[in-house]
Amino acid sequence: MKPNMKKVSQTLSKGLLCAVLTAASALSAEAHQSASKDVEMIRLRTGVFQWGVVEDHSTESLTFRRLDTGGLVTLPWSMVEDKQSLELRTLYGYVDITGDEILVPAEMLVLADGREVIGLVQGRTEDAILYQTQGGQLQIPKRLVRNHIVGLQVPALDIYSKEHLYTERERSSDLESAESQFEVARYCERILDFPHALEHYQAAAELDPNFKTKEIQAIVARVQQKVDSQEQVDFLANVDHLKRRKRFDEALNELAIFDATYEDSPLRSDRLRLEDKIIKSRADYMRTEVSRSWFSWMGRLAAAAGRELNFEEALSYVDETLSEEIVKNVTETMRKKWLDLEEDQVRQFFIERKALRWKPASYGHGTWLLGEEDALKGGVAEVLAEEPETARDKERAAQAEKINKWLRNQQMAKRSRKSEEDLDEIENAWSLMQSSARRNWIIAYYAENAGDLEVRSQPELQNCSECGGTGVREIIYTGDAREGSRSGRQNVHCPTCHGIGRVRRIRYR
Repeated sequence: MKPNMKKVSQTLSKGLLCAVLTAASALSAEAHQSASKDVEMIRLRTGVFQWGVVEDHSTESLTFRRLDTGGLVTLPWSMVEDKQSLELRTLYGYVDITGDEILVPAEMLVLADGREVIGLVQGRTEDAILYQTQGGQLQIPKRLVRNHIVGLQVPALDIYSKEHLYTERERSSDLESAESQFEVARYCERILDFPHALEHYQAAAELDPNFKTKEIQAIVARVQQKVDSQEQVDFLANVDHLKRRKRFDEALNELAIFDATYEDSPLRSDRLRLEDKIIKSRADYMRTEVSRSWFSWMGRLAAAAGRELNFEEALSYVDETLSEEIVKNVTETMRKKWLDLEEDQVRQFFIERKALRWKPASYGHGTWLLGEEDALKGGVAEVLAEEPETARDKERAAQAEKINKWLRNQQMAKRSRKSEEDLDEIENAWSLMQSSARRNWIIAYYAENAGDLEVRSQPELQNCSECGGTGVREIIYTGDAREGSRSGRQNVHCPTCHGIGRVRRIRYR
């Protein structure tokens, strides 16, 4: 007897439908159960994101139930977007939070010998300042203080001891709940007081066994390791203190001692992170200080050259020597912070500097020493506004054309000869300039020609104050009774700008 295929088909369809509905019901139940928990949006490094619930986590991965399908996914932390990965791993206790320092208000006293003392003023006597620092309270004689800087924010451990900070926090906290115990424990971690941190994490677990159970388990294991290595923790904390004081060589030397003393240290990863921080902080510091020192030495060396060298020697000095002398002196200055610093590194740090404010430099009334072409290069020709054609306008135009024709003739004659008399005039003019003017001239010439600095493409060409930008002074000769004496108006080069008509000013950084 043949089976009734229609009935078989209907039976199979009903069975398949039941299976689908059962699976959908299960997925719906799982999704509903997930929805009753805290829903997270997990962002992946690829840019994709999913809504769901974190079911489990470990140091290596995150177990995540999708809200749309109810499917369970295990994601390595490396697949989660970096910022969210750090936030979640910190929340779950897998990230050491000791780098998240407690900051407090502070002041700085700069002493006569250049030392900087950071702390808080606690009071004053007739001849001393009472000052709280990491080492306790100091009495600093007022006569030694050269500057007092307020409004700083520094790590609390730079001023107070761990015991002081812990006592103050415990006294101000309500320790009746697991959450308050947890927060005090986190505070203790941030001030590197790991024995007290362990006590408060354990107290939180005792007060409420269901409070952050998995997180506290991971944190306690990590903090216990720090408690067992508290001596090493304090050693690295002192190295970090040296870093903040810009004593980079000492800090790196201490790390070498740490390596020799604790060969199998469980804090190896902490030590490596600290070394990276020291190297990065030193590089950031050098970029700032090399730039500051570079401009300082530029001004000092230019001033010395302006006092000691004639014009020809000053030009040769800028073209051949000044840049190298700046690098040499900056390197020697910065070796107080980095003993093995090389000149090539100084040049690289200066290239990488953060250029901010434009600084002005002017050739002043010595602009003409550049020669007309260099003195006026990069300038924008002035265009006179159109005015009604009056008789007075025509007279002015005729006079301007007369002056321009005379200047062109003078320039042609000047290009045809370069006599010893001309060179004497230049050296004489240089010697008569004030030393500050010579210094500024050398700085402007160095900025434009050495290639070390960034210079604005458009110079500022201002009219000479004596001739108003014409380059010419009109002299009226009255003549006398002698035969052949001249009288009337005569044009001569402006004795201040020597016919250039402009004062050249540049901006650099």
